[in-house]
Amino acid sequence: MKNLFLLLLGPTLMIFIGLQLLENVLITFILFYSWLLLVPLISKGFTIGELVSKDPQRSIRYGILSGGVFFLFIFGGLYWLHPYFIDVEHLQKLLTEWGFSGNGVFGLILVLLIVNPILEEVYWRGFMYTRLKEKVKPIHAIWIASACYTLYHFLSVIPMFQWPLNAIAVLPVFIAGLFWGYMREKTGSIIGTVISHALGDLGIMCVYWFFVK
Repeated sequence: MKNLFLLLLGPTLMIFIGLQLLENVLITFILFYSWLLLVPLISKGFTIGELVSKDPQRSIRYGILSGGVFFLFIFGGLYWLHPYFIDVEHLQKLLTEWGFSGNGVFGLILVLLIVNPILEEVYWRGFMYTRLKEKVKPIHAIWIASACYTLYHFLSVIPMFQWPLNAIAVLPVFIAGLFWGYMREKTGSIIGTVISHALGDLGIMCVYWFFVK
């Protein structure tokens, strides 16, 4: 159980070390994504092949439909509400300090739309969900994975928003985590969750591009 506890909190620890202690976004990305990539790779008994559905078309269809809903919720919702929730001047300054300006924007796009959805889904809806199901019921595994997945997102948004907006900002993250966990359980695949996740991240990028940049 100690090992499982470390696996659940490891990504949050990487974000905390890189972003809060070292205050370096590049190091944060290296620590965080290295953890998501390497831990499943070096773990015994885990293979990516077991995450691929025997009915990929069904998983892809669910991914596109749900991802479209997430995209509309994020981009459409903030289209109307961003004057109340986003301090554009503060975010512009913060993102510039983090290196997400000029050519750095293209790196951000690459990470959010490709690297992030793949590695996060492999880790949380793949690797961790499988490990948790060995200990608890599937519904409990979904809730635990979603809670730990949400935890480090809260650390990431602390510098972006004032309380309680930072807590409100991660509520959709938790809901999305629950939904993707449910989708993973029903389809037996992470193909759809990766697609849905990527489309949700596309909504975030559109908010940045149209309202913040």
